[in-house]
Amino acid sequence: MHAFLTHMRAKPGQREEVIRLTTVMLEKTQSEDGIPVYVFSTSAESPDDFYFYDIYESEEARKAHESSDEFKATMPALMKVADFVGVTTLNPYGPMKITPPSKR
Repeated sequence: MHAFLTHMRAKPGQREEVIRLTTVMLEKTQSEDGIPVYVFSTSAESPDDFYFYDIYESEEARKAHESSDEFKATMPALMKVADFVGVTTLNPYGPMKITPPSKR
C-alpha cells in the first residue's frame, strides 16, 4: 500500500481554478481501480492551501493513475495556478475505515 499527503498553494487569485481542476481529477479518479482513498481538502485556516490525501493499493495502481490521460492533462495545468509546497510519503497501518460521505 502506498499513501501520500501533498500540499499545494493556489497562486494569488487562482483558488477557484485549483478547485475546478482538482474536482475534474476527483471525478475521473472515481472509476480507477486500486485507489480506495482519494480526498482533496483546503485548510480551514488558509483557504488557498490545498491538501491531497491518496492511497493506492499497489505501486502498479499509482503508476496507472499517473499515466492516465486526466492526470497528464491536469498536472501541468495545475502547476500554472498553484505552487507545489511538498509531499509526504505515508505508511498506512492497521485496519482502514473507508466510508464515503452521504450525498445530500
